[in-house]
Amino acid sequence: MSDMVDAAPAALARLVEFVNTRRADGDTIGTPEELTSWLHAHELLPIGAADTAAQERAVRVREGLRALLATNNAEPVTSPRPDGLNPGARAELAALTATLPLSLDVTSTPPRLVPNTDDVVDHALTTLLADVATAVAAGTWSRLKTCREPSCRWAFYDHSRNRGRTWCSMDVCGNRVKVRASHRRNATR
Repeated sequence: MSDMVDAAPAALARLVEFVNTRRADGDTIGTPEELTSWLHAHELLPIGAADTAAQERAVRVREGLRALLATNNAEPVTSPRPDGLNPGARAELAALTATLPLSLDVTSTPPRLVPNTDDVVDHALTTLLADVATAVAAGTWSRLKTCREPSCRWAFYDHSRNRGRTWCSMDVCGNRVKVRASHRRNATR
């Protein structure tokens, strides 16, 4: 897993960082207090605090975004490790996004989607979803991906010219896959 956000554009970097709050060594938004701290640090929550329900919504948004980013990459490779994706995450995100209102702010130049809610945590989550819409409109969404290594699923921004990067880190995850493939070839000899 690369600790770099790979210099993604600002709004996309925030999405990458949000998806990467779940790490192999823990979850940096695993409690309402940790979520509040993360949202404050990323200037998404100027006042207020998250409660347990808001923290659970944030985790569902994060895992749904991880599943969406996985569709921007090729199929995962064969791995003895479990897949890091929740199979129902996209459906859960779809249901949740139906309750998080966005409005088109025509007073800004250019017009943009903005949260339309009084709940401070939902405002922050909706801001992240507006970042997705902005990335789609800018044509940069397909560059946001998750690692093909099923046990990793670290989010990254693909800077490659052909948009063909598949691993968060060739040194770690790409190497794991190559070693497994080599062992399989040698085992069949």
